[in-house]
Amino acid sequence: MLTGFYAGLLACLYMKMSLDTIAARRKHQVSLGTGQGEEIVGVVSAHLNFASYVPLLLILLYLVEISNQVPAWVCHPIGIAIFAGRVLHYRALIQDKMNFKWRVVGMHLTLWPLLTLGILCVYSFLMSLF
Repeated sequence: MLTGFYAGLLACLYMKMSLDTIAARRKHQVSLGTGQGEEIVGVVSAHLNFASYVPLLLILLYLVEISNQVPAWVCHPIGIAIFAGRVLHYRALIQDKMNFKWRVVGMHLTLWPLLTLGILCVYSFLMSLF
């Protein structure tokens, strides 16, 4: 199960992000929001951004995978792009000085797979009609 592999990788990354968020909140004694510390803003932002995009991406990847309309060799590069994009986006946001180049590349590696998977889901549906 291809989607399960990428879901597992992404779950490990999310765990790391969660632990970093908890550590930053403890360090700055902030239970909600971001408080006054600049360090915590990047960590919380990356954590929330991940939680916003990844569930939909994994659902779409799974739907494409089980459709039997798209070969696995098409799905793997999409899964790799999603994981790489989330890693780069996270690394960009947690640095002392945000790395905008990594952030932009990370978002491209998230948004293009989102569009691609959406198109593939529509394609799979249409092909199932015939």
